[in-house]
Amino acid sequence: MERIELNEEHLGRRLLIAGVFLVVGAVLITFSLVRFLTPASGWQTIQANGTGEPSCAADFTFLYEAASSEDAKDAAARYTEACQRAYRLFLCQEGFEGVVNVYTINHRPNEVLMVDPALYAALSTAVEGGRRELYLGPVYSRWNDLFFCQEDGQLAFYDPRISEDVAREYREVLSFANAPEAVDLELLEGNQVYLRVSEDYLAYAEREGIDRFLDFGWMKNAFVADLVAEELTAGGITQGVLSSFDGFTRNLDGREGTYDYPLHHRRDGAVWLAGNLRYQGPKSLVCLRDFAANERDMERFYTLQNGEVRTPYLDTADALCKNALSSLVCYDRERTCGQLLMEMLPVYIADGPFGSEDAAALADRGVEAVFCQGTVVYYTDEQAVLTDLMDLTEEGGVRYTAELVRP
Repeated sequence: MERIELNEEHLGRRLLIAGVFLVVGAVLITFSLVRFLTPASGWQTIQANGTGEPSCAADFTFLYEAASSEDAKDAAARYTEACQRAYRLFLCQEGFEGVVNVYTINHRPNEVLMVDPALYAALSTAVEGGRRELYLGPVYSRWNDLFFCQEDGQLAFYDPRISEDVAREYREVLSFANAPEAVDLELLEGNQVYLRVSEDYLAYAEREGIDRFLDFGWMKNAFVADLVAEELTAGGITQGVLSSFDGFTRNLDGREGTYDYPLHHRRDGAVWLAGNLRYQGPKSLVCLRDFAANERDMERFYTLQNGEVRTPYLDTADALCKNALSSLVCYDRERTCGQLLMEMLPVYIADGPFGSEDAAALADRGVEAVFCQGTVVYYTDEQAVLTDLMDLTEEGGVRYTAELVRP
């Protein structure tokens, strides 16, 4: 149990630092998930091998219970290869010889391209049901710079809530990004894709210096986690948990045993650990939140002096960042992280407030949800076990309770 009090001065960075003290680094985030009921002597953090090739391994922690040193070496080799493959496929800033990746698709519009099956699956999931987040690439590339601002006055270069000029520029991009006739990704047979871009949008992009029409943006690690998890599973590496710094987790372990997932949320200007969700794998888990949970996560949020928070979650309707509540955790046995994320977007990136009816609607579709409001932890899974709920009644009168949400 922890409660972090924050100085109101320079709240932007101090609030985010709370996450560092709650869970110091991605390793501890993942380790806090694990409470296996058998001896844990074999548990270790698998590091990607230093091959000199670019990799996305820095975004992830992979905890694995190795049966032997050879087993650990095999896991490290497969993990390294998967992280390198994922890096090359999802990168939109650079191309690689012999690889058709997101960069390639952006720079070869109106052309049929054959892509890796994993990238094809990710693209299919991202655009399923007509969702348009994938086409916010031009906005993402500018918005992400906001999180490195050192003072509120610098936000005027990036924030449409502060600058009408920025709002106008984002609206111009949205007029193309939300129009299928201007830009649309066609999914063809045989893992082939066709990024259709209109002449007007091509001319606008050249004039404005836009170098990407589509980009997974902040969603990327959901799909990277799926790729890496599938590669590990295919190689028989299943006795572990893969977790990204930004909230995407794949539990690969089908053995008997339990895992604890920490439930943090922001309340009264502080980040609180409300308790833990105890579950059994394998599962995909996604946590969307408006605060940092580790040092690396601090690159995704900015808190203004007045307490308002800027997050990476942009609404396709107006390019404004939105989150209907502080933190939402969803999980499912059958869905991937990418599929879970797509289910969560309509209810989380919204004006809100998120309520029991939204959680019940998710549960109706087979997506279990856990979220906090005030000092109540709401959950939809009748089989869920919530442990270590915060109880400070003797010290400050704060006690968390749990309440089941029924469809």
